[in-house]
Amino acid sequence: MRNLIKAVIKGGMKFILSLYLVKIIIGEYFNIFRKKNLYKDIELSAHQEKEVQHFWKSHYGRKISTRWHRLYQSYNGAYNKKYFPEIIFTTKLERKLNNREIAKIISDKSLYPIYYKDIENVRLPDTYLIDNSGIYYNGNRNIITHGHAVEILEDIGECIIKPTMDSSSGDSVHLFNFKKGIDFNSGKTVAEVLEGYNQDFIVQERIIPSSKMSELYPHSVNTLRIITYLIDDHVDHAPVTLSMGRAGNHVDNIQAGGVSVAVSDEGELNRKGYTHFQEIHHHHPDTGTVFGDLKLSKVPEVIRAAKEMHEKTPHMRIISWDFTIDSNEEIVLLEINIFGQSVWFPQMVSGKPIFGDNTEKMMQLSK
Repeated sequence: MRNLIKAVIKGGMKFILSLYLVKIIIGEYFNIFRKKNLYKDIELSAHQEKEVQHFWKSHYGRKISTRWHRLYQSYNGAYNKKYFPEIIFTTKLERKLNNREIAKIISDKSLYPIYYKDIENVRLPDTYLIDNSGIYYNGNRNIITHGHAVEILEDIGECIIKPTMDSSSGDSVHLFNFKKGIDFNSGKTVAEVLEGYNQDFIVQERIIPSSKMSELYPHSVNTLRIITYLIDDHVDHAPVTLSMGRAGNHVDNIQAGGVSVAVSDEGELNRKGYTHFQEIHHHHPDTGTVFGDLKLSKVPEVIRAAKEMHEKTPHMRIISWDFTIDSNEEIVLLEINIFGQSVWFPQMVSGKPIFGDNTEKMMQLSK
């Protein structure tokens, strides 16, 4: 009887995971068809089509749709047979590289200090308040009452509140400014704001970007996305990107209307920046700062930190890290992404395949 119950539970879990996978597949096809107008004029030559299909058939075992290749090329103008389709990454590779159940725990933003407290020359945003499953904690992880939680925030000034488990491309990250128990931005009391978040959220300092980051755009933190992955016996990284807000928005995510630009491993910005819907900018549309004139000196150190942090993150073989440089020129870890990562926009922005010389190995892992 016990074995029968175990078999039923196991079968039920497989069924649920199958439904989840179907949902992802439908979502990816919806997204690529929704963007058809962006790549409809991009046609691969007969030679390029043959080259792509031969490459993928040799290493992946089957032919693929080139819609994603055409989409990436429609932004940057660069053809590359090694572009990695988003649908293969989300439905095959990410699920194989990362343990989903463990990822739910590691993704909790309130636990970052436990994992990464010993990383040299990297800090985390100061934490004022945490809610884990409806229980309030102060910044030192001491349990406190709801009343004490309200007192902590009454005159905290500017702060960021976001969910601990999922920030949904930045659209659930909000800026508040509490004075005398009232948020100047919304007019709500601290208690009303906390009630609106229900549970599982974190309240942290608002990071002020470095002088060079502010020169690009001063109203968002401006995020360096570093994707690291385990290959053989070492950690490698994908092309680096920098995302900036625009039009007064404090969120810099490209899907939230921001501008993204490729960054070399030495910190030099590409001369072109891109938006989600194919606008091309040589300078920031608000500040006028020319991308190609700027170099961020801390980028090599950020890459080093991401790789070191990856070694301290068990069971996860690919991670997307979000960093920034603050006004004191310190590296700040903002967030990590383990499931629902995106490999489309680094390829779109850089014109380079996400896995570079390791593409063939990643294709084989995706079989």
